[in-house]
Amino acid sequence: MPSSPATPTIARINPLKLRPPVAGSGIERDRIVALIERTSANLVLVTATAGYGKSTAMGQLYRHKSERGDAVSWLTADRSDNDLGRFAFYLWVALSNALPELGAPPLASEGIESAAAAASVRVHHLVEALALIEAPFVLFIDDFEQVTASDALALVNTLVSGLSPGQTLIVGSRQKPELPLGRLRVQGRLLEIETDSLKFSVAETRSYVASRLDCVLDETELASLQERTDGWPAALQLAAAALAGRSSVGALLQGLAESSRSISDYLAEDVLARLPAAQRSFLIDTSVLETFCPAMCDAVLERTDSHALIAQTERDNLFLQLIDSEGMWYRYHPLFQEFLREQFRRTTDAQRIVVLQLKAARWLAADGKVAQAIPYALAAGDHELAAGMMAQRATDLVRIGQLDTVTRWVAAIPDAVLARWPELMIAGAYAMTYLHRYADANRLVDKLAPATPSSPKIAADLVALRIMLGAWSDHLPEAFRAAESARETLVDADPYAIGLMHNALAFFRIAQGRYLDALHDAAIAKRAMEPIGALHGLNYSVSFEGAIDLLQGNAREARSRFERTLADIIAAGYRYTTSTAVVVAHLAETLYELDELDAAEVLLTDYLPLIREGCLPDHLIVAYRVLARIQAHRGHHGRAIDTLNTLQDLGDLRGLPRIAAAARIDKLRLALLVGDIAAAQRLIARINDESIWQPFGDLRTYANDLDDPEIAAYRLALATGAGQTVIPRLQDAICHADAANRRRRVLRLQCLLAQAFEAARRRPQALETLERALAASQADGLVRVFADEPWHLQPLLTALESRHTAVAPAYLQTLLKAAERPTPRPVPATSNDLAAADNPLSQRESQLLRLLADGNSNKELARKLFVSENTVETHLRRIYGKLGTRNRTQAVARARERGVI
Repeated sequence: MPSSPATPTIARINPLKLRPPVAGSGIERDRIVALIERTSANLVLVTATAGYGKSTAMGQLYRHKSERGDAVSWLTADRSDNDLGRFAFYLWVALSNALPELGAPPLASEGIESAAAAASVRVHHLVEALALIEAPFVLFIDDFEQVTASDALALVNTLVSGLSPGQTLIVGSRQKPELPLGRLRVQGRLLEIETDSLKFSVAETRSYVASRLDCVLDETELASLQERTDGWPAALQLAAAALAGRSSVGALLQGLAESSRSISDYLAEDVLARLPAAQRSFLIDTSVLETFCPAMCDAVLERTDSHALIAQTERDNLFLQLIDSEGMWYRYHPLFQEFLREQFRRTTDAQRIVVLQLKAARWLAADGKVAQAIPYALAAGDHELAAGMMAQRATDLVRIGQLDTVTRWVAAIPDAVLARWPELMIAGAYAMTYLHRYADANRLVDKLAPATPSSPKIAADLVALRIMLGAWSDHLPEAFRAAESARETLVDADPYAIGLMHNALAFFRIAQGRYLDALHDAAIAKRAMEPIGALHGLNYSVSFEGAIDLLQGNAREARSRFERTLADIIAAGYRYTTSTAVVVAHLAETLYELDELDAAEVLLTDYLPLIREGCLPDHLIVAYRVLARIQAHRGHHGRAIDTLNTLQDLGDLRGLPRIAAAARIDKLRLALLVGDIAAAQRLIARINDESIWQPFGDLRTYANDLDDPEIAAYRLALATGAGQTVIPRLQDAICHADAANRRRRVLRLQCLLAQAFEAARRRPQALETLERALAASQADGLVRVFADEPWHLQPLLTALESRHTAVAPAYLQTLLKAAERPTPRPVPATSNDLAAADNPLSQRESQLLRLLADGNSNKELARKLFVSENTVETHLRRIYGKLGTRNRTQAVARARERGVI
């Protein structure tokens, strides 16, 4: 993973995943095809155990639709698709075959921070792009049982929820996937085709046997075969192969009735025993291979007749599936392959298996299929060969977000071998950092240190990793020391590395309260990165400048800076990157401060997954806190608690106690808002745990500027009637914050001090203190810095309204409204499934409709969503179609009837 910008290598696409099997084992499944053709469901789930013809039926439907000119695409899943980056990449490639307007999947942009959330970036791009496509299409995903990762399943759920009429996902799986099927059933958007539907009927069995055998089965024999196999297509195919060339079928049927083994094993053994020795040996040997072509078989098995033997196996209908007609690639049906492999294990010594696996690995690697070669090398136990192959691809996989794949690779290599491949360790360290496995990443960094003197590139990568690990794992002093050291030692580093170092130092100076020095470092970072077009590094520099504006209370200036930066990012084609998410976190906080809650919520719900996966702890805390407060302000207390629970869980899972503490600080505030003093008192002890805050020393972390244990204690005192006891402490805190130029914090503390005076029945001092704070802040339009502390605020604001002050009446009215305590809304008794049935809209469509209900024009909607007016119009058309309305007035009315908004 280079520390300077470079164009990522496009991942080699495996075409075998993108085409349905060419050969089918049975008759035309017209009944199944017609069933799917008639449905209007967005999700068709074809579920049965192996051998029931799921792929055959789906493949026939695919070809039928393709020949008719419909937009269709195919994806065969495998275990590697549990890597979200890989799965999203292949989903995009598959869909682009049907929808050329999608174009190629976006690659990670330049720089380490843009690769941090490359998988999430691609997911966001894909969901956004599909949301703008109104044309019908069908995407087939076969072998979906291989996909079990929660984030990959969540992606499929998101795609299905956003599909419009005529857009269909057809999934073949051996078991029910973990998707919200109940909701889809209630909405009438799910068609389920299961085992009973896939079984051959008597008529289909008769037709199938007649097409496969020279001999004729009488009705009794046919009925017996149907009964023994229960219409199982796989067993019928094996039975047909076993019956071929027999003069009498009675013996086989009798044996089938009497055998204690499974039907498939009994029949497969009979079939195998009757084959010529050369063909039998070939089938058993090639069962070691997941997929194969004649050239690969010749090389691995050291023979020259593979093409002829494969052709003979096809003619014999022995469960051989052609999966790429152009390249002559095949695979066995899983049932038959497992039987063959069992024969292989019984008849072949372990060393020969290793030899064949190594030959397969080397042949695939020489053919450019490195990723497919690696599992064979690992299975053979040749870790040196596997590590060398991994080192060729790992950096590119990190860049396109296939992080789980890289971490699995690294974990499979013994330390002694890994030490000889520093490039692989670098890629692994980046991948583990991005996956928040900080301890594992640190272990790799420690192993890399001996390789540093011999490689300037590794030295630069190590500096970048140490800075990132320190910042992401909330070990800020370590990150800052790494940046300081790098500034002295990497004098001749490339511009990107210099920019990275100075961005880290700017963040450090902000935490120290040295804003001028921070601006100076941000300026150096920008000068280094502008000539090389490192847009994402530049975004961080601008974000730090805007953060300083906000810390000093210049909210409108900060908003202008963040909105301009975000618009530039999007115009440059980088709507979803990690640095974009950083800008969004700051912009959402700024909009919230200015009391523009709808606009802040739209940004956060769109970008929260990216913020969660690829941003620093401070941005994570700010984003979740703002979202929870918006939810609480609207009376959705339960949702706010859920949001804060998620933040707390992230802190616990990643071993970052400050994140969990930040969640508890806001939980305490919520508890006080609803009068649950006991809960607040239980939380305060956890919040004040010194071990959480001690590692930061004198550093003032950005996210805790307005919300830290000190302010939590003041809130608790005010809410419990002990406000007068904290007056001296508040006065001292104001002096300290003022000396550190933390103007926004000064304003919050002054608001709390005014309320403490009010609690002590010292109203003149309370009004004087509050008036001074409001007069200083009204030009910047600050609202939430005061309104979020409503303990005794409203009586003071009302008193100020009734007297002559320097505070504008309109500003006071805004604050009075914002400071109203929310009334928690009751949770609807309707079940989630029934509620979902009344809301066919995607999350983005619901957000847009809420803004529409507020009276925003298309132009205003486009500005707030950072999209074009054409995009807004496309969303509106989809909304009208889903709600059965013709215009915005009808859509808003219908949505309100259903409780959508």
